[in-house]
Amino acid sequence: MKGVILAAGRGSRLGDATDALPKPLMPVAGRTCIDFAVEALLAVVDEVIVVTGYRAHLIEDHLAREWPDAPLRTVRNPQLEAGNLTSLGAARPLVGDAAFILTNADHLFPADMYVRHFAPMGDAIAIACERERPVLPDEMKVIEESGRLTAISKTLPKYDGAYIGTTAVPASLRAAYWQAFDRVHAERDLATASVEMVLHQLAPDLATAPRVCWLSGLKWFEVDTPEDLAIAREGLSA
Repeated sequence: MKGVILAAGRGSRLGDATDALPKPLMPVAGRTCIDFAVEALLAVVDEVIVVTGYRAHLIEDHLAREWPDAPLRTVRNPQLEAGNLTSLGAARPLVGDAAFILTNADHLFPADMYVRHFAPMGDAIAIACERERPVLPDEMKVIEESGRLTAISKTLPKYDGAYIGTTAVPASLRAAYWQAFDRVHAERDLATASVEMVLHQLAPDLATAPRVCWLSGLKWFEVDTPEDLAIAREGLSA
C-alpha cells in the first residue's frame, strides 16, 4: 500500500501568505499542514509519495528535515496551473501496480484517520465522505445509492453529503482506476481536470463504482482561506 499526497498547488486563496510559503507548509499547532497528512498515512502505508510543485524545494527540504527516516519520496508536477489530475499523473510511475490511498496536503486529519475512521480493507474503491454537518457551497458534493457513488460534483443541486478528499484504491481495482484516469486525461481540459472526475467516471459501472464511507465523529480541518487557517489553528491548539 502506498500513500499519495497532492501538494503541488500554490494555495492562492490564502492570499499573500503563500508568497513566502506554499500552502502545505502553513504552520498549524506547532507543525505544518503536510505533517498531518504524512503522519496519518504512515500508520497504514509502506511508502508516502508527495507531489510538489509551487516552491517545491521548500516542501522537499521540510520533509527531508522533519521526516528523515520515513519511507517517503517526492516528485514534482511542472504543470502548476493545471488541475490536480496532473499531480496524480506525476505520482503514477512511483505508485506502480500498488494499492494506494490518495489525499490532499491541506486536509488536516488526525493521526488515527486511516486506522479508526477510514480503514477500507475490501475490494471496492472507497471514498471518505461526511453528512453530519452543513455542506459548504465550494465543497465536492456526492450522491450515493445503496452505499455506492452515483455522482460527484461541486455543482450538484441535491446531494447526500460531501467528499472530503480521500480515496482508497485496492490492488484489485487499480487497473480500472487508471483506465478511468486515462479517459479523463484524454477527454477533459487539463487546466481544470480533477481527481474527482475519475471517481465520476467509475460511478456508472457497479463493478467499479466507489463505495461511499460516511465518517462520523472525525475532527479534521481543511485549509483553503485565511479564515480556514485561523479555525484550524484555534481548533488544534485547544
